[in-house]
Amino acid sequence: MTKLKTLFTVVLAMTLVAGLTACNGVKMDVTGVTAIIDTRSAEDYAESHIVGAVNITYSPADFVAKSTEFIKSGKYLIYGTTEDEVAQACEDLFDRGYFDVTNIGDFENAKRILPLGVTP
Repeated sequence: MTKLKTLFTVVLAMTLVAGLTACNGVKMDVTGVTAIIDTRSAEDYAESHIVGAVNITYSPADFVAKSTEFIKSGKYLIYGTTEDEVAQACEDLFDRGYFDVTNIGDFENAKRILPLGVTP
C-alpha cells in the first residue's frame, strides 16, 4: 500500500508540474495551504527559499519528529533537493495520516510554479 501511495504521489506531482509548467506564466493556487515545507538543508534554506516556507531538512527520523506539529487535516506543499527526497517526505506524511500533501518537486520548480517569490 505504501508503494502505491508513493507511486500515486509521484505521478500526481509530475502531472501537476507538467501541466503547470506547460502554461507560461500560470502559477499554482496556494489558497488554503496550511504550510509549504522546504526539505533542503538549513544552509540552502538560509541562502534562499520560497517566501513563507518552513524548513524541515529531510532525514526520515527528523522529518517525522519535526512535522508532528502540523494538523493532519491541513493542506501541504513540499519541495526539496530532489524528486526522490520530496516523494519520501510525502510518503512519510501519508503514512502518518496526512492526506492533502502535494509534491511540487525541487526548488527550481517551486520557484517557477509558486506565486510567492523567493527570499533574497
